Amino acid sequence: MNEVIFSTLGLFFFASLLEIGGGYLVWKWLRVGKGKIFGMIGGLILFSYGIIMTMQPENFGKVYATYGGIFVVSSIIWGYWVDKKKPDRFEIIGSIVVLIGVTVMFYFPR
Repeated sequence: MNEVIFSTLGLFFFASLLEIGGGYLVWKWLRVGKGKIFGMIGGLILFSYGIIMTMQPENFGKVYATYGGIFVVSSIIWGYWVDKKKPDRFEIIGSIVVLIGVTVMFYFPR
């Protein structure tokens, strides 16, 4: 069971890195005026994110609902590392609540 947990969490966090990173490059292209190459690379990375998500062992709805929580936490981490925005206590508390929900939805035995 631990192998499944670690592999699914690894896929979720890798997918979030791809989605946030790809979106960030598209953001840079459209909002900051970086070259079109940023947008094209961002689009390819976002496409890769979609492929990675198909590697999860559960159904589409359950995977994407769970991923939403992982995305929230990953976005807070991205903001801290890349944008140098320290999360406030409410963002931290909210992230913890989301992770509890993810754990219940995806990992609790049925």
